[in-house]
Amino acid sequence: MLCGSLGTSCVKLLGLEAGRTGISEPEAQAAAINYKTVVIKDKCHTNYCDGQSDIYLKLIYDDESNRVLGAQMVGRKGAVHRIDAMAVAITAGMTTEQLGMMDFAYAPPFARTWDIMNVAGNVAK
Repeated sequence: MLCGSLGTSCVKLLGLEAGRTGISEPEAQAAAINYKTVVIKDKCHTNYCDGQSDIYLKLIYDDESNRVLGAQMVGRKGAVHRIDAMAVAITAGMTTEQLGMMDFAYAPPFARTWDIMNVAGNVAK
């Protein structure tokens, strides 16, 4: 488990929202951490509900333990709230496998059956 600040932050500009938490790829490089990344593009919610849009997630994780180290997300809907969940995952010391199987709230106007965070965790396994 981690304690202290993860540097979690967010911004909204011209209809786009973005957030970050934990370490970034340049920070991992500067700290000589053995890491991997995945970048996922998905939709913010199901395609049969109005207002669906793209959402992007970059996940940084430890190459040996698969522990989640950081995340950045951008999209028109839902990116900032998902960054909060990623901050919890980092603080709890979760692995990509655990992230891939997390039970996130699902309802068609808010998320897909497999949320982008699940997809990122499963791709990173």
